[in-house]
Amino acid sequence: MSGTASSGVVLWLTGLPSSGKSTLARRAADALRARGIPTLVLDGDDVRETLRPRLGYDDDARDAFYETLARLAALAASQGLVVLVPATAHRRAFRDRARALAPRFVEVHVDVPPEIAEARDDKGFYARARASRSSTMPGVGVSYEPPLAPELVVHGSDEVDALLAAIDRL
Repeated sequence: MSGTASSGVVLWLTGLPSSGKSTLARRAADALRARGIPTLVLDGDDVRETLRPRLGYDDDARDAFYETLARLAALAASQGLVVLVPATAHRRAFRDRARALAPRFVEVHVDVPPEIAEARDDKGFYARARASRSSTMPGVGVSYEPPLAPELVVHGSDEVDALLAAIDRL
């Protein structure tokens, strides 16, 4: 990162569930910390588990959750951190709001085909979603809106070098 320590940034990793967002974020965070760069990972699943009261998955709850996540990320970035946010944020409006709030923002599309994401799903989300008649899971019962012009496109969790290169260009 070529800027000063006070120039934080939010890197929002979006993509289908099980596309590799969280793994990529954790690997990149480890590499950044090894370089001495203050880094925070705000994993959407982890933050959702932490918030009280718990937010559901209907439209209003998702809107509230992603606004909260975007505000937390912007706050941390304003303190000089590199903030990695692996979170599906299936609607472009969620990510647009996060961009507007952040001091600097990089949208990273973890672009994998749906069948690959489903094959990687070790938590059984896709199977449960397909079994439900009222699934609210993006990519199954709810559409996923891919970014129109992301700053970076990667194709899985093994592209740490591409993510680090994007950060280095900041």
